[in-house]
Amino acid sequence: MGLKIYKRGKRIAVSRTTVPVDSDVAKEVSTMAKSQGFSVVKLASDSLKLAVELLRRGITPSKALEMFKLMEKVLVFDVVPVPLSYFELVARKWKVCEDEEIEKFLRETGEKFGKVVASEFRSFSEFMAVVSQFFSMLPVARLSFSKSGNTWRIVFTTTGEMSVKCLGFFAEEAIRQFGCSVKTIYEGNTVTAEVTC
Repeated sequence: MGLKIYKRGKRIAVSRTTVPVDSDVAKEVSTMAKSQGFSVVKLASDSLKLAVELLRRGITPSKALEMFKLMEKVLVFDVVPVPLSYFELVARKWKVCEDEEIEKFLRETGEKFGKVVASEFRSFSEFMAVVSQFFSMLPVARLSFSKSGNTWRIVFTTTGEMSVKCLGFFAEEAIRQFGCSVKTIYEGNTVTAEVTC
C-alpha cells in the first residue's frame, strides 16, 4: 500500500515500509536528519539507496565506512593524485630516490602515516582487508597481495626502476608501525614486501 504525497505540484508515490533498527540508531538518525534539514524518511531513503549502490559493487556499508575513514587519514598528509609515470620521470631526471634527504623524508612520512593508520585498525590484517577492498574498486593491476599464515606478500609494480625505492622507503616504515617486520626486495620496477606480523 502506498501513500501519495504532493511536492511542488508533482505527485510522488511513497511506499511506507517498516524497517526495524536499533533504538539508538533511530534516535541518531532523527537527530542527524533534523540537524541537516532533512526529514527522517529522506535520510533513511538516501541511506538505503547508498547501501544498495555499495552492495552492487560488492562493498558492504561497514567496509565503505572503513574505506572512508582510511581516506580521511590519507588526506591529512596533503595527498594529491599524481600519475606514477610523472613520479618516475622526476625520480629518473633528478635521481631523488637515491638522495639521502629524500629517503629520510619518505621514511619519516611513512612512519607518521603508519602511526595514524595503525591507530585506526586493530591489526595489519584488518588494514589489508580495507586496502584490498579499496584497490578492488580502482583499475590498478599493479598491486597484488596474498597471505600465508602470519606473512603477507605484497607486490607493487611501478612504471619504472627509479621510483620503486621511494615507494618502498615509505611503505616499509608505515608497515613497521603495526609491529610487523618487513623484508623488501627490489627487482627492476617491482618491489616485493614480505610482511610478518
